[in-house]
Amino acid sequence: MKIEMEIDDEFFDGINADLKEQIFDDEAKRQLLIKLAVREVSGWISGRNVYLSLTEQYTEWLMELLQIFYPDDPPSAERIFNSFSVPYGRAAYISRVLLETQQTTWREKGRDNLARGLRNKQAEAQDHIDNGDPTQYVPVSLDKISYRELSVIIDELLAEDDTLPTPVNKSTSPGRKTVDIPSQLFALIIDKIEG
Repeated sequence: MKIEMEIDDEFFDGINADLKEQIFDDEAKRQLLIKLAVREVSGWISGRNVYLSLTEQYTEWLMELLQIFYPDDPPSAERIFNSFSVPYGRAAYISRVLLETQQTTWREKGRDNLARGLRNKQAEAQDHIDNGDPTQYVPVSLDKISYRELSVIIDELLAEDDTLPTPVNKSTSPGRKTVDIPSQLFALIIDKIEG
């Protein structure tokens, strides 16, 4: 069935500016949004979609909305709060649920981002090693998903050799952490990622 409709621009007043721009500028995203809306409303009317809570409903919708509008970004409380007007506490919970349900995908992306971040600083780390200072820290900025993967890998490395120096958290900003990583760990971490 083909349905055509017009929606007044005012309908989009109050929507996050970035989302509004994507909706207005990208026909494919607009079609995906319309299909989601029609499917959810018809599912509600027919009784196919029965949510036990608003949080469950938001989680289901956001699983698709984030893939439509931010396919390359991991679910985060900040993104959900800022883009979709979900209260922050609920947004934090939903982002954790989405990360768990999409764990394999985001772990792969986290490891890829971690490897990229380390490779960007690997020459600096190697200079420290070549100059006889393998424990010299090199700051690396990581997103939350990459940081989680770094933590897992560091735990594995320390289980194998508890004499290795450990990274130090340097600073935190929304969605990112800067970590000082000892130069000698760069090759070991990259080997674990690629291994």
